[in-house]
Amino acid sequence: MKRKLLLALALVFAFSVVFSACGGGSEEPADTGSGEAPAQNEQAAETTSDEVFEFIVNVTLGEPVSPNWARLFKELEEKSDGRLKVTVYWSNSLVTIPEIPKSMMAGAMAFSNVPTNNYPDIMPLNARILELPFLGLQDPVESSEIYMQLLDEFPEMMKEFADYNMFPLAVTTLGMYGLHFTDTKEVRLPSDLNGRQIVPYKLEFLPMLEANNAAGSYIPPGQIYEALEKGVVNGYVNNWAFQGWFGLTELMRQHVEIGEFGAFHEYNVLCVNLDFYNSLPADLQQLLVDTFRTNGGYSDMWDDTAALVASEKEKAKAKGDVFIDLTPEEIDVWKKAVEGNHEVALAEIAEQRGDNAGDAIYERTKEIIEEKYGPQD
Repeated sequence: MKRKLLLALALVFAFSVVFSACGGGSEEPADTGSGEAPAQNEQAAETTSDEVFEFIVNVTLGEPVSPNWARLFKELEEKSDGRLKVTVYWSNSLVTIPEIPKSMMAGAMAFSNVPTNNYPDIMPLNARILELPFLGLQDPVESSEIYMQLLDEFPEMMKEFADYNMFPLAVTTLGMYGLHFTDTKEVRLPSDLNGRQIVPYKLEFLPMLEANNAAGSYIPPGQIYEALEKGVVNGYVNNWAFQGWFGLTELMRQHVEIGEFGAFHEYNVLCVNLDFYNSLPADLQQLLVDTFRTNGGYSDMWDDTAALVASEKEKAKAKGDVFIDLTPEEIDVWKKAVEGNHEVALAEIAEQRGDNAGDAIYERTKEIIEEKYGPQD
């Protein structure tokens, strides 16, 4: 049963960006056991090649986030003197989220934004551990840096990407999770969820819902608006950006804010296909690294997300929605209601992988968070 739930929730939404390249080989991926960028192609021309490398960009829900992506795409074209040529397909019209890893492995795509929480079946170390509720993550950019630090320290995390011919180039977050409802029946504690139909969009919340007589239903993101409108469900656990992308703000009436940083963060990892990367001249390889990682271009995607979040909150306030800011004492109740699921998740990961790599990553994650923010208990 747990396995079925795991696979069902593997389709949880996160906005996805896919770069598809012409050509691409089938060579074995390079051994990238650290967070350093793959070694540049020593045989490639450094700056003199006139060859044009065309690739396709397929963006899920481009409306709110397209300005920043469009800027980065234009920057690539301009700084490469037109040698990197981008064609953009908005609204996820080429490759869907479930298809990304295998498409990358097959060499059909040059870049992909990999929303890790969608793949607990094939990359549990990346998909689940850093997204466990109430770990204590705070600033979104710092959270991305913690992720990259863990990638540097744990080859097991890198291998989950390398198995699909991907190298994680940069990390960003989509926002912090809270609870949202179509009615104003007050929710301050888990016990207030009694009788509700909720889309948790997170595996670790299911036991907590069941314990409080709330039904957890999985509704694909594309169908969530209709489900809420028709009363099939009356709430969900997700971030404000999700609400904005799917136009849900107009339906919701109550928003439960779980502190400044939410219950947890959700990560998106920009991956480069190693065959495509190795096909580029050295100067274009460096341009990609500089644009998305060294100069923080990908981490800066949070700026657009933050602007969207602020806009959606203003819309909700303008129409009189109820905002509930939980007290620290109330947040502690929620934390205790789900904290046992950390051990459950680690046990499931160990069983799935046949090792205890997850335990070491979990303990190191907590260490880094405490180093940054102090004790979390």
